[in-house]
Amino acid sequence: MNKIYSVCWNITEKCNEFCEFCYRTIIDDLSLDKNKKIADKLIEHGVEKITFAGGEPLLYKELFDLAKYIKSQNPNILLSITTNGLLINDQIATLILDYFDWITFDLESTSIEYHKKVGRGERHLPKTLENLNQFNGKINIKINTVATKQNINDIPFIFNLIQMYNVQRWKIFRYYPITYKAQDNEDYFSITDEEYEELKRKILQVTVDTQIQIDFNDYEEFKTTYFSIFPNGTLKDNSGNVTCNILSDSIDDCIKSLDLSHHIVRKRAFEKFTHIKQK
Repeated sequence: MNKIYSVCWNITEKCNEFCEFCYRTIIDDLSLDKNKKIADKLIEHGVEKITFAGGEPLLYKELFDLAKYIKSQNPNILLSITTNGLLINDQIATLILDYFDWITFDLESTSIEYHKKVGRGERHLPKTLENLNQFNGKINIKINTVATKQNINDIPFIFNLIQMYNVQRWKIFRYYPITYKAQDNEDYFSITDEEYEELKRKILQVTVDTQIQIDFNDYEEFKTTYFSIFPNGTLKDNSGNVTCNILSDSIDDCIKSLDLSHHIVRKRAFEKFTHIKQK
């Protein structure tokens, strides 16, 4: 039977950074009650992991109420948050540790100037390192890096930073000119197949003895790894096509015509994602 085991829920497309490689669009948020209905359908369907992203998910005011509700309905479901971290303070950090199993930070360079140049701002790098210190050893940590023409030579040196912390996974995305600003800035950011393969070789060379799980996300992985829910409830399949709106349609009806046998998330052993924090 076709089943979706993992979803990326772009709970809001509001953001407090202005990345020049961003491919978000502008869609209004749903209310907490409507998002609870979506959550109920995901749980009933058997989804095992929900990653809240955006935009910046911490700008969705009811995020923690929604996370608390999901955990109350299924304590075993894995909740992850992908955040730029700028809004994290002690209170928010406590709430993240209360309800989430994974946290993902974006780190594209060892240079403050690079993050500033691409729209993340000069606070991004120091705040990310501050957050890594704060969450180190308390929650599963993942780092996302977008590889572009502008940072490709610096990316292997990011490992020197993240190996200082208890990071479980590092995923390197090839810049994907799909929509919005990402498409507008294709010439500035795009890298060739050869450049991406060389980057992979360099990263694997410097991380040969690491315990960090290294993942690479090329164009094909975008098509076989993600099912994305957008702030209005729209579900997009692994090719970026809208299949339905989960708020009004059943997930089974949305995916009954799709062959998910090749989908990467079906092959993941979700039980291996052990919780660092004590519950």
